[in-house]
Amino acid sequence: MPVWLPLLLAAMAVLAIYLIRPTAQSLSVASTLLWRRLLAHRRKRHDRLRWLLSLLLAMTVAGCLALAAGQAGWLQPGGDRIALAFDSSPTMSAALPDGTGTRMDLAVAEAHRIVAEADTGSRFTLGADPTRLTPGEALLALSGSFESEETEEQPEPAIPAADTAYLFTDGVSDWRPILDPATATRTISVLAPARNAGIVLFVTRPAPSHEAKPEALVEVLATDSASATGLVPVELTIADVETIRIRRQLELPSGNRFTALIDIAGFAPGPVTARLRTPGDVFPLDDRATLVDARTTGLPATARAAEQPYNRLSGRRRLVVHTRSRASFGDSAAARAFAADPSAEVVAVHVDERRREAGAQPSLSSSAATATADITVFHRTVPPDVPALPSLFLDPPDAAAAVGLSPADAAPPAQRRIDRFADGHPILDGVSLLGLPVTITSRELDPRCTPVATAGNLPVIAVCDPTDPAPIPHGTEPPGPDLTARSVVIAFDLDLSPLSQRPDLAALLQNTAEWLTRTPIDDDDSIVTGLQDERATRINDSDLDPVPPGRLAELTQQTRRPWSWRTLALAGLLLASIEAITFFRGITV
Repeated sequence: MPVWLPLLLAAMAVLAIYLIRPTAQSLSVASTLLWRRLLAHRRKRHDRLRWLLSLLLAMTVAGCLALAAGQAGWLQPGGDRIALAFDSSPTMSAALPDGTGTRMDLAVAEAHRIVAEADTGSRFTLGADPTRLTPGEALLALSGSFESEETEEQPEPAIPAADTAYLFTDGVSDWRPILDPATATRTISVLAPARNAGIVLFVTRPAPSHEAKPEALVEVLATDSASATGLVPVELTIADVETIRIRRQLELPSGNRFTALIDIAGFAPGPVTARLRTPGDVFPLDDRATLVDARTTGLPATARAAEQPYNRLSGRRRLVVHTRSRASFGDSAAARAFAADPSAEVVAVHVDERRREAGAQPSLSSSAATATADITVFHRTVPPDVPALPSLFLDPPDAAAAVGLSPADAAPPAQRRIDRFADGHPILDGVSLLGLPVTITSRELDPRCTPVATAGNLPVIAVCDPTDPAPIPHGTEPPGPDLTARSVVIAFDLDLSPLSQRPDLAALLQNTAEWLTRTPIDDDDSIVTGLQDERATRINDSDLDPVPPGRLAELTQQTRRPWSWRTLALAGLLLASIEAITFFRGITV
């Protein structure tokens, strides 16, 4: 029902009532002298103002009640079923050129507008969640941390059946949600062309003349909005573990590449990192790539195929995730962050806690997956013994001890802010944690481990490195069994933290994976981490029409939450009581 229709009907009804004049009645009196004197002293203008004031109050009361009745859900049992689906590709985290937010923020603001303008009887679904929401519930859900769902078995979300589905995307990736054929589809563009420069290739190979002197091949791609003129300034730095070895200032035309061969024979042993700095860059995820053990000389491809695992051949690191259920990990912020890292190959393994408590052996599939892993990840669970592989613990259970941290105290979790962190540690390179709110419990830190982030006196992130253990106080015995491999513990729930909505989470997990596998590699291959898909670097390559500048600020001002019908009904009753009081006091007629 249009908003103006009940208002118009109520105004016409009130006006008609006020314009109806009662039939004049004849009354015989002895003399008209007194009536003439009374009429002479009456102030006609004052009566007219009283009549207009009474009409205004009556129309306001009728308008509030009419709007309340028109918005009441019980008066609109039917309504459109509307599905809202959001592209979850990495480019949706690209910032808008005016700095007001990201493309995902713009998509959420557009969804706010659609919900606010829809009829009250409409029902909404968000992403792949089939739960039907009222407009008020949908606005409340959109105000929170909404993310579209993705699972390992079904990377493309299945959108529930609806009358209309709105797809919010920038059109850069090949994101194609699964839709009911009977659903009318509308694509909402959030494409905001802007500047970006990214590393699209970073590999090592033996030098042509000296096989013992390897070189690194780096390729940088620059892009800019069509309205921009001139070259894209880019600063490229190549550094080893000791210092920056190469720094180059580049100026690239939009859409062009810069390719260079770098002699890394004189670099310090260990990883080599390439970084970009570009004024106005809106997509930081492709500004950094690292070669692990880059100084080693590669073998011919045929020899590597026979001697090395397939994940090393593809330059990907294999992560085996032990979780309580596949669904709990597939919907988590950690899974989305791992999915944004093309150098990570994630395999989720379901852990049955009841079978473990009963002393049952792990399944054959679980053992086989762990045997081929580079890193074992424990998502809200812990192993019965100390892992022999580099391990990452994400939000370990309160009642269990992870490598590096004891079980939590009986006190309930408390929300605190990170006030200290070791910004020089490799896993925090390019990650900002200061002031981040976290919900955490009190745990004791293993003396052989080191906290890299703390909230007050509580360790938030701890690292354990057997090759470089922290000094143990005199007279203190190391608790627990000996540590054989590196491990990292992130002791707070990532899903409940604002870190899940920031690109810092992907950088944190990528840095952690690099640090866990930084030990010398037995074979002669190099591993690349942090490298994004080239399609993500081309953040402007889309067939969709770009949105006008300042669209996010415009939507933010126009999509305030509308008044509920209950509020309007209460306002109408309050104004009706004011009308009654003024009538009995003679202020209105």
